[in-house]
Amino acid sequence: MGTLSFVPAVFRSGSFNGDGRQDLLVRNAGTGELFVFPHGGEFKGMETYGAPVLIGTGFGSHLWLCAGDLTGDGTADIVCISNDDRCLIFLNQGGLNGLDTLGEPIHVGGKPPERTYDTIALGDLTGTRTVDIIGRVQGTGEIHRILHSGKVDGGETFAPPQDFAVIAETDLPVGLADITGSGEPDLLVRHSDGTLSCYEVYAGGKGASAEPLGHGAWHRLGAGWNDVSVIDITDITGDGRPDLLALHQDGTLMVHRHSGTFDPENPGATFLPPVTVATGWVDFDIVS
Repeated sequence: MGTLSFVPAVFRSGSFNGDGRQDLLVRNAGTGELFVFPHGGEFKGMETYGAPVLIGTGFGSHLWLCAGDLTGDGTADIVCISNDDRCLIFLNQGGLNGLDTLGEPIHVGGKPPERTYDTIALGDLTGTRTVDIIGRVQGTGEIHRILHSGKVDGGETFAPPQDFAVIAETDLPVGLADITGSGEPDLLVRHSDGTLSCYEVYAGGKGASAEPLGHGAWHRLGAGWNDVSVIDITDITGDGRPDLLALHQDGTLMVHRHSGTFDPENPGATFLPPVTVATGWVDFDIVS
């Protein structure tokens, strides 16, 4: 696996208590503490998430972390990039249980000098219900896929990187989710002008090793995302469709719910107008 030099705030949610509802993992930038806001079971605006549960300390120096299921047991684990460019995973020990939620770190990636990623994200490219990794090669628009091997086994947990997509160097790959309803993950991309787009990577088909066949297709979802400091892909309503969380610089967390339909002739109607779900989150620099 390659190394990481800088990662913008791009993440994806997971279920820490195993109830299937997407909880929120957040980091306090000042203290380095990790908290989980458990999903209450239904979408209720500002009352959607319960009181925060402290699950970790000492994470202030980590460059990046994200929640995702690495074992297929239905509970969220954590993938983390340390400040010395090691890729670590913290496995869930059986549910949301305070500081006993996570196990000891497992080193699954090194720092080979020939490849450095400046943005990475998680998503299931193979349909195995365990997360794979995508990474953008530093200084380029090349996106690689790094597939989960099917087991957590140190340096053998992830396969060597392979080509996945090419975007503009100034684009930010936000994450992976089935936005179009095709049954395959799409790549969410924020452009330098604040426009948000969906890149349908598998529009031309998909190979046996999750490689895209043919050309992808671009769909413009909307504008005005340049003042958002954190973007998270989640399912806040429980309908199985990806919703978008946007943490604004004033600490307001808003959700753009998926409308339930996708029209390639009118992709701007895919997400509904935003609804506030939290305020005062100015101390959080990661939401996953």
